[in-house]
Amino acid sequence: MKRTKRVRISMSILVLLVASIACDVPGAATDEGENVSATETMQALATMVAGTLEPAVGEGESSAVEEPESSEDEPLEPSATPTITLTPTLGMPMVSVSVDTNCRFGPGDVYEYEGALLVGEQAEVAGKLADESFWYIENPDAPPPYCWIWGAYASVTGDKSGIPILTPPPTPTATPEPMNFAVSAYTHLQCVDHAFVTKITNTGSVPIESYTITIVHPNENVTLVNTQDFFAGDPICGFPHVDSVPVGGLEFIVSEGFQIPGGLYKVTVKACTQDGLGGTCKELYFEITLI
Repeated sequence: MKRTKRVRISMSILVLLVASIACDVPGAATDEGENVSATETMQALATMVAGTLEPAVGEGESSAVEEPESSEDEPLEPSATPTITLTPTLGMPMVSVSVDTNCRFGPGDVYEYEGALLVGEQAEVAGKLADESFWYIENPDAPPPYCWIWGAYASVTGDKSGIPILTPPPTPTATPEPMNFAVSAYTHLQCVDHAFVTKITNTGSVPIESYTITIVHPNENVTLVNTQDFFAGDPICGFPHVDSVPVGGLEFIVSEGFQIPGGLYKVTVKACTQDGLGGTCKELYFEITLI
């Protein structure tokens, strides 16, 4: 309301001023003699006065707010750069050893040898046992591509949390040798004096048909050799003969006439799959001291 009254007063002053000029100046002349009409003079005065007036804002009217002009020459404020947090990468697990270590088909020396991890070498770890006693690694001597090493001399670096726990392959079944046996002295002979009795057990897959035994008494410098195509079926008086030692069977070798009781004995037994020490043969040695 006050702004409207101010505008009206200014307009009244303008009218009086223009009227005064119109009365006093019918026509004005510049120094160069050019005439300026009263109309032009009034227009100039109106323009001057209008520039001094503030626009009125009435009811129902809105005042538009002009946004300041932006200059392309003014530098722009840099936008906020988001902070990037980097997650450290631990890397794939690698294994090295302090002692040259065999690498096998499974975790244990009953499995077949596949390669070796040597001191100064590294290999990627692909698996493990739950107790980390064995590691499943990339085979340094591939093929095959992977094998197991014992963890006693192993050192694993990197992220171990993702290493899978593996089930080892089935334990291989040992194939018995076609010719194999075990021997030991038998000392409970009661009815035969001066005899050396040896037990022989067939642990192979074929019968044993013949043998030769060499008994040495080094203290007395005495040697006894006994070669036969039969065995004693029972170490009792009479010693019934049997032709062979069957697979898995236990028989006896009786060497009579050995006249040195007691002392150190060095014994070598050679057993064969055919009579007359023919076929496949194997030799074993043992020592025993008898009283």
